[in-house]
Amino acid sequence: MTAAGTGTAARNETDTGQKGGWSFLFASLDGHWRTEGTSVAAALAWTAAISTYPLLVGRAVDVGLLSRRWDRLGLYVGLVAVLGVVQGLASGVRRRNNGLSSRRVEAELRKRFFTRLLGLDVAYHDQVNRGQLLSRVTNDLFQIQAFISSAPALIGNAFAVATVAVILLVLSPVLGGVALVMLPIIVLTSKKYSGTVRPALGTLQRERGELAGVVEEAISGIRAVKGFGAEGVLEDRLGHQADAVRDEAMAVVRTRATYSPYLNVVPLVELVAINWVGGYLVLHHHITIGLLLAFNTYLVLLTGPLQSIGWFVVQLQRALVSSRRIEAIMHLEPTITEPPAEQASPLPEGHGAVRFRGVSFGYPDAPRPVLDDFDLDIEGGEVIALVGPTGSGKSTVAALIARLYDPGTGSITLDGVDLRHLPVTAVRAAVGVVFEDNFLFDGTVADNLRVGRAGASDVELREAARLAQAAEFVDALPDGYDTLIGERGMSLSGGQRQRLALARAILARPRVLVLDDATSAVDAAKEREILEGIGALMGDRTIVIISHRAATIALADRVVLLDAGQVVATGSHQQLLRSSGRYRQVLGLSGGAERPGRRHEQPAEPDGVEERSA
Repeated sequence: MTAAGTGTAARNETDTGQKGGWSFLFASLDGHWRTEGTSVAAALAWTAAISTYPLLVGRAVDVGLLSRRWDRLGLYVGLVAVLGVVQGLASGVRRRNNGLSSRRVEAELRKRFFTRLLGLDVAYHDQVNRGQLLSRVTNDLFQIQAFISSAPALIGNAFAVATVAVILLVLSPVLGGVALVMLPIIVLTSKKYSGTVRPALGTLQRERGELAGVVEEAISGIRAVKGFGAEGVLEDRLGHQADAVRDEAMAVVRTRATYSPYLNVVPLVELVAINWVGGYLVLHHHITIGLLLAFNTYLVLLTGPLQSIGWFVVQLQRALVSSRRIEAIMHLEPTITEPPAEQASPLPEGHGAVRFRGVSFGYPDAPRPVLDDFDLDIEGGEVIALVGPTGSGKSTVAALIARLYDPGTGSITLDGVDLRHLPVTAVRAAVGVVFEDNFLFDGTVADNLRVGRAGASDVELREAARLAQAAEFVDALPDGYDTLIGERGMSLSGGQRQRLALARAILARPRVLVLDDATSAVDAAKEREILEGIGALMGDRTIVIISHRAATIALADRVVLLDAGQVVATGSHQQLLRSSGRYRQVLGLSGGAERPGRRHEQPAEPDGVEERSA
């Protein structure tokens, strides 16, 4: 089934992301090559400056100082000063430009990543670990930015090593050979270091994601944590995960501790060897003191680039691991997609007629489908109530109408057009769903109401709030519709949050309004007021009510009883109360029919009842 396939993709995304990395890093620089190229050019200018500096120092000693020619000494000292200015300017240009490009790349990747997350369907988000996503959007993107920021310096250092190697061989093949004999050791050590640290860094990134997941879950469920006194349980979970992160981090530290001595000792061994052999050559007049000083200066200058190789290797591997983790998400394709051009259809005029034909659907890892060969007709402008025991498929029907999922088999049509042939935006604009646990965003009341219709006027805003019975309490808030309600709207009561969610859906003007236990958090008196407000919407749009409250169900023109993913009975509320024992059982009633107020009363005789076996 579609949802199962997406869930599998969510679980296997890490494996998918083990390919690539390099290509993603390069692709992320599209549009920024000029800035990055300027930074690299500045790094090479810096390299040229430091590569020339030791030669001038040597000449200053031989031609100026030892020859006691102060004019020559002044010339070379002046040239050294000029090189110092060039080096400083080049360093500033490099830092400025690679800072600009790396930060811009990070911002663009964060936007693209977030857009991709929003584009992936609900089935993916049902399965994925949100802590891993938070880790990607924060730590992984930072690692990519850090590498891009350091890449020009890495290129400059690599070029410096190559340039100095050539200069040393030209100045003195003997001393140059002594100085460079250790370079193969550094190359081989770095290669071995890279292969060893890469898997450890990948595991560390995943463990950090799991740690972020524990924190995110604890904060999101803080009321449950406090309510059950589960702080100790969460502390233990966090402790175990923090220990796992520590263990993986220590594995990286041990790897660095193993290889870093080689990278640090080699330059010192070279320095000792150069001074031993160079001293012999000076004493026997084969080279000058200035040349030996130049060699020493070159080796001192190379110490930094050579020792930084280890850091660059780790940073590169972190960036590659992070690139794979980001790329794994970026390459996922949503299963809820726009229709092909040849199948696309506009949404025709209508009042929201919905048809289910032979629909089967199951969630990932579920032992059986929730719906199996499911048929249901909902007429345009009809108010229909879906009733059934837990797990009967009511909320699944609501999610399928809104095309949060696609059915595995069968079809669902809206005003005669298959949902899969309609633009996704058209479906979402035509179908509004109010869930039992509705999410409110960190912002003002007005911001939350306009989520579904950004251009709604203040008058329309207040009218939607009035119909949802939210206007009174909103007006009583400190700043009315401009009141900040905090993350998830936790400053409001459950009933207030539900009424704002209902007002948000009403404001969007959908032709199909689905209320999935949308009044479960309000008392009976307030529910009656809400139902009266909804009554004003009847006739020009379809309303699907999912509830166990008799007063809410009685609002419907027709009640559909679901059981085990099948329609087992249909009729009015009163008809089903009289004729269906299963219906009374689901509502928790032992017998007699009650008659809550409704828009219109249908005959209570059981003739209109259609009952089927599940």
